[in-house]
Amino acid sequence: MRGIIFCLFIITASFCKYESYQPLTIVKYDEGKALLGKKLFFDKRLSPNENYSCQTCHNLYWNLSGSNQDGLEKGTLNPPSILNAAANYIFYNDARISNLKDQVKESITSRMELNSNNDKIVDSVSNVSEYKILFKRIYDDGINFDNIADAIAEFEKAVLSVDSPFDRFISGDDSAISNSAKKGFEIFNNIGCVACHNGKNLGGNLIQDIGHERISALDTNKRLKRVPSLRNITKTAPYLSHGELNDLREALRYVSNYQLGYDLNKDELDAIYSFLLTLNGKRPRILDEY
Repeated sequence: MRGIIFCLFIITASFCKYESYQPLTIVKYDEGKALLGKKLFFDKRLSPNENYSCQTCHNLYWNLSGSNQDGLEKGTLNPPSILNAAANYIFYNDARISNLKDQVKESITSRMELNSNNDKIVDSVSNVSEYKILFKRIYDDGINFDNIADAIAEFEKAVLSVDSPFDRFISGDDSAISNSAKKGFEIFNNIGCVACHNGKNLGGNLIQDIGHERISALDTNKRLKRVPSLRNITKTAPYLSHGELNDLREALRYVSNYQLGYDLNKDELDAIYSFLLTLNGKRPRILDEY
């Protein structure tokens, strides 16, 4: 009987240890729409001067970061990674949108992003014979702004970077990550990082007060911000809302100090960094398909 109780205790303890986290899994999507959305995502003809595309700020090939900070100007927002965005249910720094397709519509028309407009986008797509054929084949009502946004949203669903070592670890494979990473994960939980960085995306699912002067001085939208996902974080420098820091270890030390009031020593910093490396998932299959 004591053995049974002990086993139950171990199982319960293990469950509690990981209950704030969930493995990232493939989101169901329409393959045809996603491949069409991929073409649109990379198409510069959707922009006002036809000189940049969604890919320009959300790079999917250079280092699989899903972001691109080259030429990031001081005071502008740091482009979030497009990888795993479909696993979120709130979007933008102020969490003003909670629907993936609405996020796409906002992104391609926002002055701060693609800066296009409904008519320009529809006209550009309508003037491409390949698009005429594909939209007629996939959508009953052919080319319109809603369907264009829908196709891009389907592509976003397809660019999930799943099966990371951490996903395998919390699914029961104790050998999936190193002892250093395990130590980092323990510190991550113990000092309180888990309070904001949890769920499938280890973030991206709540807003938080980031009330420290370094960020709020540049911030035009108060201090309440959506917590970023930590998935693939070692690939998405620079860090913080406006890209103030380029080194991840420096960002970790800074955030732990200002957000948690905790000063990480070198061993703790190295261990957490090892843990964060385990959040790099695999290359989405759709990036190799045409």
